[in-house]
Amino acid sequence: MAETTALDEGGQINYFRLKTAGILYNKFFQGILMDFVWGRAFIYAFFQLYLNLDGHQYNSAISVIQILWALKFVWGIVTDTIPIFKKRRIPYMVIGWVGGLIAFIFCASLEIPKTYYLVEGCHVNTSVVNNPSNVKTALPYIYAIATATCMLAIADVASDALVIEYNRREPMNIRGQTTSFAAMAESFGRLLTIVVIGFFMNGPSFDGIFCWEISVSQYFIFLICICVLGVLSASFATTEHSKVKKFSLSFLKMYMKEFWTTISGKELVKFNIFIFVYFIIFDIKSSATVKVKSKWAHVGPFANTMTNLFAKLTLVLGMYFYRKYFINTSWRKLLYIMNAFVVFVSLFFDTITIFDWIRSPYFYCAEAIINYFPFGILTVLVMQVCGEVSASKFEGITFGMYMAVWSATSPIALVLGNLISASFNVSTDERYIRDSNSDRWAVFISILLCKIINLSGFVIIYFLLTTQKKELQENLKLGDRELLSKEEAPQGFNLATDFYAPSMLPLINDLKKLQCHQEWNADDASGIGNLQSVKEWWDTFNDLGRNYGYFQMLKNVGLLLRINQTFKEH
Repeated sequence: MAETTALDEGGQINYFRLKTAGILYNKFFQGILMDFVWGRAFIYAFFQLYLNLDGHQYNSAISVIQILWALKFVWGIVTDTIPIFKKRRIPYMVIGWVGGLIAFIFCASLEIPKTYYLVEGCHVNTSVVNNPSNVKTALPYIYAIATATCMLAIADVASDALVIEYNRREPMNIRGQTTSFAAMAESFGRLLTIVVIGFFMNGPSFDGIFCWEISVSQYFIFLICICVLGVLSASFATTEHSKVKKFSLSFLKMYMKEFWTTISGKELVKFNIFIFVYFIIFDIKSSATVKVKSKWAHVGPFANTMTNLFAKLTLVLGMYFYRKYFINTSWRKLLYIMNAFVVFVSLFFDTITIFDWIRSPYFYCAEAIINYFPFGILTVLVMQVCGEVSASKFEGITFGMYMAVWSATSPIALVLGNLISASFNVSTDERYIRDSNSDRWAVFISILLCKIINLSGFVIIYFLLTTQKKELQENLKLGDRELLSKEEAPQGFNLATDFYAPSMLPLINDLKKLQCHQEWNADDASGIGNLQSVKEWWDTFNDLGRNYGYFQMLKNVGLLLRINQTFKEH
């Protein structure tokens, strides 16, 4: 019974076997690199602190990297449609890792750049410029890291598409285990990044608090080792069952036609609108929160690093709790509780700090550590919905589209938050230095207004998010609640046969192009010919059927073979 509730065939993956655990290793290694590069941990430490690039130069470098990362939408189409050695995911994972490996080898081979300011022992002498040509020094690294980011985006899309494929093979009662495991593995990778950055790249060259640090070359050697492990885990510890035939222009045309049908479906449109609108509303923050953190709570670099470390631990804990206890809980209920919890907890800590009841970096940082628990639940929940709404053969493009939509929400939310904050003039240091009662109320009201907007996400959750997996799959099957042409669906409907005759003509005409004789009776179809022609007819039938609302029921499919001039049924 459990097997019949899976969305795809193949059975659940056992992640405790060496040959199938590679996808988790890959997500762990990708978590390390994503937080080093995409998470800007190293980007900020190297370009802003080590080389001291100007603000516009640093932002330009970030923009180049972000643009290449945004190509995940394109890579999703490529991995879905162009198999390599009859596989759609593993070869692209290997290509991405190898590309990153080459880029990091290039970085490690460069001469170690000098710091912009002179480092003397454990201190930086900002009065002596040690590297006036810092921009020229930075350019090769920017190009190489941008290239690595592009290649790692390919590996990331392929691995996430494979995670969705694995997720679709799980029975409904436990579906979501794969996305939970993958998200946890990636978060553990990011946790390792925080440790490395916080303790080994927090020395004088990076304007840190320790006297020890690793060199830039040693850092890139570390990344080289991670890429090698990524190649090995993708090559020898990952399994995949290909679902596409050999690439051709006709196949690409059919894919894009089916893809348009898929993305224009009601549930996928609702999901993308939900991601776009909800995350904009949820991420709107007053610019005063940054100043409250630094000026009034006095959160320094080390306290911030330790906060990120413990926050990532609670993030993983939230993911574990979702997998263990909430995997079949209503998505709406979880988001209602999570949304309200995050808003009120953050407002509690902000209020106490603003009005000077308690101003301590350790007290203020507790807010992030507590709130990362529901963030862990949100991360896995959204990934699970993405896996549920994804159609078979479109895992890569569905995930790429989700990432593209999600990536667009952060800058929009930032702009809206700044517009709200501008009305209260809470971005300048004068308010926080003066620290009068009117200044505190201005800061509080700007933050409170943003929290009220965050709570309006309840409306988006209610109208755009289904309750759970079963309801979503029923909606996907029923579309806009029209009568399906799926076999047995119209049983008991007296006019079903009369409607089937004209509605099946386009599908029948498309199949006539094949070298296989076919016979139809209402919704029953038969293909007659040699095995090769019948197989080609059946494969094309499966591919084209969904476009016309025809879904075969495999339990009613039979094959007749003529052996020794007699017919035998198998």
